[in-house]
Amino acid sequence: MERKKKGHIFKQDRARIFKDERSDVYREKKKYKEPTKCPTCGASFIEGRWRWEEVSEQAYKELCPACRRIRDHYLAGTVEISGSFFEEHRKEIMHMIKNLERTESQEHPLERIMEIDTDNGSTLISTTGIHLPRRIGDALNQAYRGELEISYDAETYIRVSWNR
Repeated sequence: MERKKKGHIFKQDRARIFKDERSDVYREKKKYKEPTKCPTCGASFIEGRWRWEEVSEQAYKELCPACRRIRDHYLAGTVEISGSFFEEHRKEIMHMIKNLERTESQEHPLERIMEIDTDNGSTLISTTGIHLPRRIGDALNQAYRGELEISYDAETYIRVSWNR
């Protein structure tokens, strides 16, 4: 798209005009050598992204960002689920969440559940990525309604709360 201003032609494109200063320490500023295989989970870095593909045994070995987050217990997101409806349907809801994780992780290996803690009638799910908590919250709200709150902390952390 072109626009004119005082005799000059400017081309607008999708390039960022500001310097991206994200503070996520697990987002690599360098490219991994290809192919790289994570020795913990088996994900492979191929063609610029992490995938669930087999690579040769001679592949470089390096922990993927998700496994590094798990090792360091450095969360990218949380989902807090509470309420009497949840308690009554816990098994069904947790099954749905596990299926969502499996589906998301197949396409995006860095989106995983780190741990699930239950305490005082609520369940806290910790994740390695910011997209999985959002998907879980949206799925809970679509399937069961309830009260959904989503808040982002910069671009590196998401907090989702669902209650019914």
